[in-house]
Amino acid sequence: MVNRAGILLLVLLFIPIMIGADSVTSSITCNGASFVASSVVQPGASWSERLSTSDAAMIIRDLFAGETVRTNTLVRSQGPMGIFEYSTTRANTTGEVRGCLFDRPENTTLTRYETAVLGLMSQGTYSSMLSQGNASRFLIHANGTGILLTRAESDDGSQVMNHGSDTLGDLNMTEEMEFGADDRM
Repeated sequence: MVNRAGILLLVLLFIPIMIGADSVTSSITCNGASFVASSVVQPGASWSERLSTSDAAMIIRDLFAGETVRTNTLVRSQGPMGIFEYSTTRANTTGEVRGCLFDRPENTTLTRYETAVLGLMSQGTYSSMLSQGNASRFLIHANGTGILLTRAESDDGSQVMNHGSDTLGDLNMTEEMEFGADDRM
């Protein structure tokens, strides 16, 4: 016989958790293959991450999605690992039309930025931290052997900044990208 009261209680307990969940923390230790993927899509911002390992490895991830998106990732592997991270933010405004009579002022893009990391390492450690909000910060660190490609681009309407770095072989690299911060010092 089915315990209807018990099932109803479980359903009522888990409904608020599913509706209000806005953070994920995971820790994986394995001696085999693992693949993890996460993404957040919000109005004006998105973030995506894919990680894979195929030997003894540890993956620790923390993701918070609220007014801002904050992520922390750490991967340590004695064997191959694949890395892909992508983030973008666009800030729009409503205002006067400066150009064509048929332009839509609500679709005017004020600022935007994109970052991407793509890598395949034969062993080592990879960590990243992202904070997306009014100002966005992306920090990566890699130590090991492999190939790691990073790209960043920002456009605030008055200037465009592009960055790219490619590393191959034994590497120890740290990069920090910050967008939308007040540059007055």
